[in-house]
Amino acid sequence: MNDFIVLTIPSKKSYIRVARSAMRNFLILNGSPDSVIVDMEIVLGEILANVIQHTYKCNETKKIIISYVIRGDSFSILVRDFGNPVDPAKLKPLPPDLENPREGGYGLYIIHKVTDKFEVKTFNNGNLFIAEKNLG
Repeated sequence: MNDFIVLTIPSKKSYIRVARSAMRNFLILNGSPDSVIVDMEIVLGEILANVIQHTYKCNETKKIIISYVIRGDSFSILVRDFGNPVDPAKLKPLPPDLENPREGGYGLYIIHKVTDKFEVKTFNNGNLFIAEKNLG
């Protein structure tokens, strides 16, 4: 089965809920397991929050393009922003340190733990975040 949907949202934190709801309904329509839906809602929320906070510096006038794609037994989220390119080398997931807990910074670790593939592609005018999860 192949299916996709594309959504454009403003860079407002309140729209993360809209993007997650659209993705949830898309996955339900395509018969995805609840465990995949929950995992990918977390992943999408983390990616969008990072784009809004770090790439767009909370500027609510920017746009974010999100694609949800099912190709065979794989689900992908593609998040395209138009901010400054990020340095993928600085996006290394840091595991939790229970002896010295830190405030925040667990998003990338969680993304890497629950997805089967996560990558960032940079362009002169932005970034493309790709997260994939096996549906089988």
